[in-house]
Amino acid sequence: MTSSASARHGRVEGYNAGAMALHWAIAAAILFQLVLGFAMSRLDVMPDALRFAVFQWHKTVGISVLALTLARIAWRLFNPAPAAPPSAPAERLLAGLVHVLFYALMVLVPLSGWLLVSASPTKIPTLLMLSDSLPWPNLPLPVALAGPGGADLAETTHIWLAYSFVVLIALHVAGALKHSLIDDAPSFSRMMPVGRLPRTSTALVALPIAATAVALFLGGGVLIGRGEAGGAPADAAKLEQAGAASGWTIDPAASKLFYAVTFSGKTIAGAVGNWNAAVVFDPADLSAARADIVVETASVSIEDSFIRSNLAGPDGLDTAAFPRAEIHLNAFSKTPEGYLAKGMLRIKAVEAPIEVPFTFAEDAAGIATVSGRAAIDRLSYKLGIENDAKGEWLAPAIAIDFTLSAKRT
Repeated sequence: MTSSASARHGRVEGYNAGAMALHWAIAAAILFQLVLGFAMSRLDVMPDALRFAVFQWHKTVGISVLALTLARIAWRLFNPAPAAPPSAPAERLLAGLVHVLFYALMVLVPLSGWLLVSASPTKIPTLLMLSDSLPWPNLPLPVALAGPGGADLAETTHIWLAYSFVVLIALHVAGALKHSLIDDAPSFSRMMPVGRLPRTSTALVALPIAATAVALFLGGGVLIGRGEAGGAPADAAKLEQAGAASGWTIDPAASKLFYAVTFSGKTIAGAVGNWNAAVVFDPADLSAARADIVVETASVSIEDSFIRSNLAGPDGLDTAAFPRAEIHLNAFSKTPEGYLAKGMLRIKAVEAPIEVPFTFAEDAAGIATVSGRAAIDRLSYKLGIENDAKGEWLAPAIAIDFTLSAKRT
């Protein structure tokens, strides 16, 4: 029996170094994905920042599995698998089927996840390794798949394919244990970098081909993702001042209008590049005070590349249809902290009340400094309704801050 086993061992070769490296890298990534995937069923109890990070790493590793699978297929084309230990025909057929299904799932599972992200109404960006400089694009989808129905189908497919992975891994490990413990044939050692099994020769031509496939896939994806994200809009020149009749002349260089939103637990800053204010204000006569502010919506910018890519579109400010937003304040009152102005804010086709608390200080030269902050609800103005109507990622509240320097005319 011992000599028979030795004879069998002598006819068996192990995988070469490239095949082993790719096998274990993909195996580790898949196990990580399965653990993380099951943990994602408890997203509701995770803090926003952690939830965003979990999603990003799940997508990052998923894309990595797809890239490594391309490399493994390229490697396999030039480096065939070594002959398996002798076994019954039914076992050989089952083993071959399991390997084919493994390759299929290594492509289909991450691809279905990519499809899910692309079809999801909540357009959460894919940032490889949580880096804004490594955005990953969505798949171009037909109308039938671009929406909640397509997302539901992709999610169901992704989940069931992931469960199929669990079944295949169990069959794969069971087969290897059976060969090693019952048949006394090398199985684990064929894919282990230790042991005395001879290794198949390596066709090194596969190395640059596999590396090129990975580089083209990842590099091309990031380049397309950067193109989709777009760049920050350039600040436009200030709108023409309203003139002396307004009571005050704004100094554009010393005045700022900016805002902040919370995205996945992180505060993201934005600014308005092109705006104008016509102001009539005298602390001694608040009944006559008024302020009219006009914002050029195309000049609104933000630091985050994902939000920036959606800012000008129909789900954002819809700058093509609504080139300006307007604030009209006509009710001013004194408060213990300073002053309060009330009026209406119009963004797109929605007009809603707004309150603006502010401070006012005027020096001897007639130059006034005004600072204030207002808060608005983006959902009230139909901002980000398609991408995140529930505020799961992008908080509903938008904080608007301003500092004005003006000279009395």
